[in-house]
Amino acid sequence: MQKTLLTKLSIIIGLCIVFSIGLTMISDIIYERQYYAESVIKEITQQHVNPQEVINPFIAIPTTVTPACQSDATGTPYIKSKCEPSYSKIETIFASQTQAAQNLKVNTDIYKRGIYSATSYDGQLTFDQSYRFAETLANLDQIGTTIDNDADKTQLAKTITHWNKAKLIIPVSDLRGVATLPTVTINQKSIAANYPQIPMIKNLTYVEADIPKGILEQLINPTSQHNKDSFIITGSVDADLDKSEVNSQLSNPKDNQALNIVIDLPLAGISNITTVPTGQSFTLSMHSDWQTPNFIGKALPNTKSITTKGFDASWQNQYLTIANNQYLSQCLSAPNHQCTVISESTLNTDSHSYNTDSFESSRGLTTDSATVAGSNQSILLNSFGVSFASPNDVYLQTERAMKYALLLMLVTFGTFFLFEVLKSIRIHPIQYLLVGCALFVFYVLLLPLAEQIAFWQAYMVASSACVGLIGWYSYYVFGGLKRAVIFTATLAGLYAAFFGILSTEDLNLLLGAIFCFVILASVMVMTRKLDWYKVT
Repeated sequence: MQKTLLTKLSIIIGLCIVFSIGLTMISDIIYERQYYAESVIKEITQQHVNPQEVINPFIAIPTTVTPACQSDATGTPYIKSKCEPSYSKIETIFASQTQAAQNLKVNTDIYKRGIYSATSYDGQLTFDQSYRFAETLANLDQIGTTIDNDADKTQLAKTITHWNKAKLIIPVSDLRGVATLPTVTINQKSIAANYPQIPMIKNLTYVEADIPKGILEQLINPTSQHNKDSFIITGSVDADLDKSEVNSQLSNPKDNQALNIVIDLPLAGISNITTVPTGQSFTLSMHSDWQTPNFIGKALPNTKSITTKGFDASWQNQYLTIANNQYLSQCLSAPNHQCTVISESTLNTDSHSYNTDSFESSRGLTTDSATVAGSNQSILLNSFGVSFASPNDVYLQTERAMKYALLLMLVTFGTFFLFEVLKSIRIHPIQYLLVGCALFVFYVLLLPLAEQIAFWQAYMVASSACVGLIGWYSYYVFGGLKRAVIFTATLAGLYAAFFGILSTEDLNLLLGAIFCFVILASVMVMTRKLDWYKVT
């Protein structure tokens, strides 16, 4: 008698091991389909538009720097001075205050490839900026000093600031998402924006707008009319310019006036959007009709509100803003544009080309511009934003359902075994095998159905089919309608319980543990008076 019992239990355990191997194969199929879906979305981004990263607009001014030139100290004739060649760099002026607003409409039906689709967004970005040049001009290295060679045979560094080439820079990581050029208003005057034909800033994609001549006149010292292209102040080493005198030459009543710039940028992208804050004070508010946002980046929103109609969120982080000012200005001022600003959205979509972790050290770059230029280093700016996560990730949900597959089979086989023991019904191992195959087919059906319809619908169809098939088969196995109905109801309750556990993401582990405890307690209660030594 005991030999028969042990043989039956060994067969059940063996069937569970065999089906565990089959479930592993199904898991491999899930990973394969998930990888294929990600590759299709990546293909969509390559053909249409990438996730977007927008840097807060700023003013860029090209400058030409002539390094210090030192002649031979011994005065030996025919020995040339040691002079480094001139190089170009970019000086940046960041906004004193920026209020950014993003209003995005999210859609999952625009970009599709068969059964796969990418979550896209389309909306309007508004930047309301205020610049105060009296505060920023004092920080620009705009004064070059030259010394007569006859006096000391030494020429100090000289900087030429090309004010007439100053541009308003609106960086966007993928300009394909800018279907129409943004509307730029400077001091209530509409300015045309355009794509740069000859980019002033290398390795950075952006839209630019010319600063009006009237604004430039506020920036350039009105007494320096002899040089319209550049602004140079010269002196001698014996008579250094007094700082107050220099400030008086630069001062202009108009400099204290705020330069107000409003930018309306239409933007489209896929999957997520991040914003890089710059300036002295930066505030971002975002509104969208997406109900399941996933906030990403280096800072979470200060305030957020998520409803069935969408979400609202706002960010303000002074530390990240000031840090970005330092990193960006330091990189753009590298000689001959030898520093690159890397977009984090590019890292996320092209993991084969870049590794985000490898740039974490560059995110907090503290070396001077010469060091950056010498090493051709790239920097990764701090950003924050939102990822439009799909609430129905069928591959994740199917994978979670697979974790309860072995428990489902054990409970089903255990119920079969209890009927066999308690009701003295002989069930052949082949019948156990067929019931196990029906349970296994549930997961085979679940994944392809979930790719076509909603996951809950796929779960209901697959479970109903399997429960119906096993219930019909159990009628002939048990030899009676009542026993078949009890077994079918038990199996249906198992599927319903597992779906309830899957639906509660925050409590699924707790509910799963309680469920296992209840199953074990039920088996112990039903077999509490059973004499296992008399089981045949």
